[in-house]
Amino acid sequence: MTDGIETTPQPIGPGESELAAPSRWRTALRNPRILIGGSIVLLLVLVAILAPYLAPFDPYKIAVGKRLIAPTATYLFGTDEFGRDILSRVIYGAKLTLYVGFVAVGIGLLSGVAIGTLAGYAGGWVQAVLMRGIDFLYTFPDILIALGLVAFLGPSLTNAMIAVGISVIPYYARVTYGVVLVERHKPYLEAGQVIGASHWRLITRHLIPNIIPALIVVSTLGFSAAVLSAAALSYLGLGSQPPDPEWGSMLASGRNYITRSPWILLFPGMAIIVTVLAFNILGDGIRDLLDPRQRREVR
Repeated sequence: MTDGIETTPQPIGPGESELAAPSRWRTALRNPRILIGGSIVLLLVLVAILAPYLAPFDPYKIAVGKRLIAPTATYLFGTDEFGRDILSRVIYGAKLTLYVGFVAVGIGLLSGVAIGTLAGYAGGWVQAVLMRGIDFLYTFPDILIALGLVAFLGPSLTNAMIAVGISVIPYYARVTYGVVLVERHKPYLEAGQVIGASHWRLITRHLIPNIIPALIVVSTLGFSAAVLSAAALSYLGLGSQPPDPEWGSMLASGRNYITRSPWILLFPGMAIIVTVLAFNILGDGIRDLLDPRQRREVR
């Protein structure tokens, strides 16, 4: 309190001010990983949004007389065992794949951040209970947790998204917990405690903004893992169900034709590879941008 005017603490940690610096954007534009990965991700998003306009044919329409046509000028990616245009199905599959990734990462990130922040900030028995539970879940592979949840909930695209999101909660919780432990004893939080700021204000206005850079990196890298997990569930018949044009289910339906008509598996498989690679490259670029050891002053 000074002359009757209440002063409120402002985030003075490294995250917010540095992220907003113009030099940060110039550095990002000079990073080849961000440019390459970001361009591919942006292209995927545009393809997903414009799928009804880009797809040359109806991805659900069956044409028995056009079964297993090899790639031609009319059917650039060929047709599948039901005569459906594979290019159209791959284009529509981008929408489903990105949707699955965003929902799964959202579930895992929000839940993991809440658990990790509470455990790291509160300490004591809260920390012990929460993190021992996370450690127990962390002993199981993500895909095993997802398989168990889908088996319990039932096979569907929605349940696959929920299962993948829940399976990655331990990962995001541990990352958040580690970052919060580092930030908890920094001067800006201690200053807020000295002037009497509430715990809620310290967490939401000061702590969370300063752990966002780390969360951006792990969520970008985690997106590719979520896409792979969802595709694996669909391939096993536990995720997206026919006739939805999901890339994993397209691989599953074409596995019996791998020697006769390999293009049925080739193009959706390449779509998965490109998507996963793009998000990994983008995540690596963002990590380099936000890593203090990689920072260079831009003049």
